[in-house]
Amino acid sequence: MNRSKGVYLRFSALVLPWLLAGSTATYADDDAAFNRTPRDCVITQSIARTDILDDQTIIFFMRGKNVAYRNYLPKKCPGLKRWERFSYQVTAGRLCSIDLITVLENGAIGSGFNRGFTCRLGDFHPLSPEDIASLRVEKEGGRPDAVKTEPAVVPPEQPADVPPAANSDGGAPPAGKE
Repeated sequence: MNRSKGVYLRFSALVLPWLLAGSTATYADDDAAFNRTPRDCVITQSIARTDILDDQTIIFFMRGKNVAYRNYLPKKCPGLKRWERFSYQVTAGRLCSIDLITVLENGAIGSGFNRGFTCRLGDFHPLSPEDIASLRVEKEGGRPDAVKTEPAVVPPEQPADVPPAANSDGGAPPAGKE
């Protein structure tokens, strides 16, 4: 056997078990329970978009992942839901629970935005896709576990001015009630 084939075989014998072990570890991680441990910070470049549920709750959707974080502000931030936009300043490319956001209100025509209330963020709580769906239903005013209903159609009542003789029983009282 020539030398290059021998090196290749020895290299394959060493690397192949590691590759296989790594792939089974990946599958094991997928089966693991959803990690709900809150995080202090998120990387700002990973934020794809935000959804403001109310004056105290912001959902941060992350780029390229099926991951989102709910940030429940320690106190209500007036105007956050009404204007649905905010700004923040970060250092080191991370947005953290100790950072502040500022509500951006509409300014006069052509003048851009006015700075509104400034509020502190809370911890970033991971959300599963099911959690996100439940929050959206609640945001729309419903409950995720609510039963869907449809309005009932009530048949029209008989007019009160119909004489008893017009009834099919000739106006006789009901049986047993004479």
